[in-house]
Amino acid sequence: METKLRKILKYHRKIFLGDGNAAPAPARGVVCDLDVGNERPVAQRARQIAPHLLVKVYELLKKLLETGLIEHSESEWASPIVIILKKNGVDIRMCIDYRVVNEFIKLSRYPLPLIDDLWIGFESAMWFMSLDMASGFWAVLMTERAKLVSAFICPFGHFQWIRMPFGLKNASLIYQAVINNCLWGFVRLPPEEEALVDGDVPEFLKLDGPDADRARVQDPERSSPMVPVLTDEMTVFQRNIPAPSQMGPVLGRSSYIDDIAHGAPTWGQLCEDLNALLFRLRYWNISVSLPKSEFGKLTIPYLSHEISAEGIRATPKIAKSVQDLPFPSTLKGVQSFLGSLNYYNRFIEDLPVVAASLYELTEEQVRSGRNLERAKEAFEILKRKVVSTPLLRHPDRAKQKNCVQSFTGRGCTLMWKFS
Repeated sequence: METKLRKILKYHRKIFLGDGNAAPAPARGVVCDLDVGNERPVAQRARQIAPHLLVKVYELLKKLLETGLIEHSESEWASPIVIILKKNGVDIRMCIDYRVVNEFIKLSRYPLPLIDDLWIGFESAMWFMSLDMASGFWAVLMTERAKLVSAFICPFGHFQWIRMPFGLKNASLIYQAVINNCLWGFVRLPPEEEALVDGDVPEFLKLDGPDADRARVQDPERSSPMVPVLTDEMTVFQRNIPAPSQMGPVLGRSSYIDDIAHGAPTWGQLCEDLNALLFRLRYWNISVSLPKSEFGKLTIPYLSHEISAEGIRATPKIAKSVQDLPFPSTLKGVQSFLGSLNYYNRFIEDLPVVAASLYELTEEQVRSGRNLERAKEAFEILKRKVVSTPLLRHPDRAKQKNCVQSFTGRGCTLMWKFS
């Protein structure tokens, strides 16, 4: 069975990146454009960096320049960088504080999927796969005005992004639109972009329209990863060329930004679905991180959960991380704890009832440490409930559903009976 899977991965190997932080090729048919209206540019000062981290920051900037992700800037905008040490205590992560800039960027109305909707449709699956797009945001080219808005400043100079960075408003929404269109097939590439697609891809997708011959012609200069093909103002969504019927849904499910999960009842079906998905990703030139992806597994991690044929559960490692948490010393800490539990609320029975005493706390109570007996007891109960989160069965949409109404509060629960 694994031989078939390996052949598929080998055939599509050009879209896989072995380094999860490598620079992917630019995705086709999309650009990041940021509209700040008539707002006056804001230039902030560079923040001081610890002396022992300066060399690492220099090396990171050098690498970003060499890979064509950033360039020197003369923009009137400037946002400061923030350096964070990774868990190993050696490597660094460079973040850019775009909070001021984001206040001026007009918000896109494109929706992110509801997390609960992404757990549906696994009831008949036995084999699973999860794909993580390689440095997803970096696959999106920037328009000229977006480059200026993205500019950042540090002790080594003034730079701006050529590819879409993390942290900018609308970045996740732009990428969600890219992956959604890839998975569902709403619009296709314009002829000049389709001409850059490998010849076997339009053949597999049966794109035998009037542009099929041009779609098989390769132009080495235009296929360079550093040359944007679309004009700054145009994306496939503005060109709006409808995709043919054979480019309909490839999996029948959505991603959450750059994370895709899928299951199939048989090994053969999983391989068939994977092959179709990889052809579609190649059409849009979307790279996949090989180290962060899983293929042909009985259990896969997805959005801090584990999915299997039996059902879905909270990731044990993450759930157990709360076991040794001390009682928070501030009200903000209590609220943060409650907020983290809300993500796993479906696994914690009677969460609102048990957590009621924590929701009633005031800042003065928490700081003084008085009258916290009930709250601390609830805190310990909730920690135990998180550690021992149950397995939730996949809802079977073919079975009868019973709706139980609450007479003490506004709400109801849908339930299935399992033998």
